[in-house]
Amino acid sequence: MAKKRCRVLGSDQLGGSCRIIILITMGLLLSAGMGAHTELFAQTAEQPQRQRILDEPFRLRMDEQIPTEKRVLFDWGGWLRSSYWSIDEQVDRDFDGSDDGYHAMRLQQMRLWGYFNLDQAHQVYGRAKLDYYDWNHGTSYDHNDSDWEGPNLERGWYNFRLSQYQYGKGESPGEFDLGVKFGRQYVELGSGLALSVPLDALLVNGYYKNWQLTGLGAFSIPSTHNIDRSVPGNSKESRTFWGTQLRYNGYRNHEPFVYYFAQEDKDGGSVRLDQTYGYDSEYLGAGSRGQFFHRDIQYTVELVSECGESYAESDTETHQQRIRAWAFDTELRYLMNDDHLSQLAVEFVLASGDTNRYGSPTNTLYGNQPHSIDTSFSAWGFRNTGMVLAPRMSNLSAIRLGASTYPANHIELFKNLEVATNFFLYHKSESSGAASDSLSVNDHDYLGSEFDLFINWRITSDLAWSVQYGVFFPGDAFLTRDDRHLFFTGLLLSF
Repeated sequence: MAKKRCRVLGSDQLGGSCRIIILITMGLLLSAGMGAHTELFAQTAEQPQRQRILDEPFRLRMDEQIPTEKRVLFDWGGWLRSSYWSIDEQVDRDFDGSDDGYHAMRLQQMRLWGYFNLDQAHQVYGRAKLDYYDWNHGTSYDHNDSDWEGPNLERGWYNFRLSQYQYGKGESPGEFDLGVKFGRQYVELGSGLALSVPLDALLVNGYYKNWQLTGLGAFSIPSTHNIDRSVPGNSKESRTFWGTQLRYNGYRNHEPFVYYFAQEDKDGGSVRLDQTYGYDSEYLGAGSRGQFFHRDIQYTVELVSECGESYAESDTETHQQRIRAWAFDTELRYLMNDDHLSQLAVEFVLASGDTNRYGSPTNTLYGNQPHSIDTSFSAWGFRNTGMVLAPRMSNLSAIRLGASTYPANHIELFKNLEVATNFFLYHKSESSGAASDSLSVNDHDYLGSEFDLFINWRITSDLAWSVQYGVFFPGDAFLTRDDRHLFFTGLLLSF
């Protein structure tokens, strides 16, 4: 979203008193949250993926709001987002009559960021977050009707670029360039199929002619939910990441890449209730993005293989089992040459599954069985897999058909009103294996279909409104076949 800036070294878009009031208000709210709970509600396996899909457009806007093209600049800003979210699954997941499948909440989110830039060579950025969850009575996942998350540091990094440093000193850069960025930042390798998450990371980029070599060393953020949801009393994960990526930018219409990274579970080997937990994995990926034979057709393709070691579900077996898994994703996007900036997209994602995992494609409990290879793909990547079913990319075959347009952009008031839709068709890769939804336990590959509708309206440069609706139609793999409905609306004010 385009933003007006409030600069110390320039004219303010908001009056000084207005800015001070906003800053004091956010400071009081952040202080109020200091003593509040930071542990969120118990969640289904789909909820983190679902919330991330709903938040992803705002995450992209926040990460792109950093100002540029000033030699010396201090800037600050923030945004307030008020949203309502509800889902009606019409199912009792606990089978005890305590849950009818309806959940609804109001989510209040606040962000405050600051940025310092010196000659584009030294950049420092920080962003704090505070969220308040207010559930309809009796509809939260853990029967806690309200909760705070934060205040937390959402982003905080320092970035150095050698060529900009040389420019600032009046020198001409050579063919080699160096970039160093460390702190809490968003990390993505390739197109994000295997790794696309915030981490406490050190990224070192070396540039030579058309080549870019990246080195990565990172830790998981302490508040990150564990990818293994079955670990008793340990909902957060502690992992180290390291790897490298090589990217070539010399082709006019293509940008190929290859990468390798590994992650180590720092809690691996821990025993709880006679069950040993841990998941250590390595990934080798390759792909490309660019234009597909025509300038109006864009493509992305990525293939990744996974190996490593995991623990089987067993109260006697303490030896790790081998991991041999893979995933593939490709997308074509057609930029229509019309007055409404219309786009059409088709995407196919395929992630391997495991016939021995009868209850979960990623958890230890009800997961891989002893003396067998774990063939279920599990990683830290991201794809939009639909906001209602919101399956993880494990034991999944999915097709997405998408379209978007600005139908009234010839009218000044509605020039930034976007209408978009996605249609999904889901199957299991292994019909007898588990998918991420705990109710998809039937020995059948058809998971179902989903239709999502989006209306995004940037009313002014500082005010935006979003409405989203989705419906999922369960297939033969599910125990229950009732339709599921999700509704979301949110108002965003930035300053």
